[in-house]
Amino acid sequence: MNQRFWNLFGNNYVENCLKWKHSDKNPVLPSTKEKTGFKCNWTANPDILEFRGRRFLYYRGNGILANRPGEYHDRLAVAELFGTDGNGGLCYRELNDGKMIVDVGKPGEFDCEHALDPAAVVFRDKVFLYYSGVGETSNTIGLAISEDGEHFTKYGAVMPGRAPDVVVRDGKVYLITHRKWENGKTQSQLYLFVSEDGIHFIPVAPLEGFSKKGDWDSYALTTLRLSEEGDTYYLMYGGSAYLADEPDFFGLARSKDLIHWEAHPGNPIFGCSAKGMQDGGAIWFPALFEEKDQFVMLYEGSRGKYTWDLDSQICLATISK
Repeated sequence: MNQRFWNLFGNNYVENCLKWKHSDKNPVLPSTKEKTGFKCNWTANPDILEFRGRRFLYYRGNGILANRPGEYHDRLAVAELFGTDGNGGLCYRELNDGKMIVDVGKPGEFDCEHALDPAAVVFRDKVFLYYSGVGETSNTIGLAISEDGEHFTKYGAVMPGRAPDVVVRDGKVYLITHRKWENGKTQSQLYLFVSEDGIHFIPVAPLEGFSKKGDWDSYALTTLRLSEEGDTYYLMYGGSAYLADEPDFFGLARSKDLIHWEAHPGNPIFGCSAKGMQDGGAIWFPALFEEKDQFVMLYEGSRGKYTWDLDSQICLATISK
């Protein structure tokens, strides 16, 4: 995301949403739909990182553990991303021999149920991959580290939270995640943390400048993706006026300090597809990259809702520059 992307959108959310072309080939990175395997059920949570001249795509697969038949769990994988194929498809190749890069932990560990929501950043010439670890009682942000972007070693848990994203500036890691707070009832709030070493985080402040009562994102903000250009940070995020974790739309915001945000006046800028389409039920995690004449967005899309026909798969949409 950058200022050119910001300037593509006017003040009318309907016109903004209609500028996008949802690929006719969605899902572009589908699950295997086999009886076994780490992504036999779903693919989701795309995150894109440029590292040493290569473009990596980190994502979540949902499938069956070999030693726990009948149970579905989330785990992380990586592919090398080359771009679109000119016909609505995605050009990529699976890395790490097509196997997961972050597995669930042992029984009782912080990520023994699920490892999901990857958020990768280059820090001290390594890839620091943060993710949501779901255990038996809590949500925790975990960390895995790689020398080459492909093969990872788990560090472990670093802090409470869920669905993080990260950016590095001036030798520090800045992390935004969801943090529970009390305001008549328990809600989910976006909060900024900072770390000198990428491991030990201290709280900074809650994010400001987003939704107001009655807005499209007034009930929930979720599954964000950060980027920066010059002295400005950009953020895309999912939002809903009535559901906690089933976004209908994506919005766009910018900031100079990662705390005070200016929401785009034409928000939301992207919405679900028609009902019955792969991304017609809900959308999450907008991950953007550029091609010569267009911006390309990968995202998780489901044709249905949590209560019926949840079917997350990685989808693609484009918008002309």
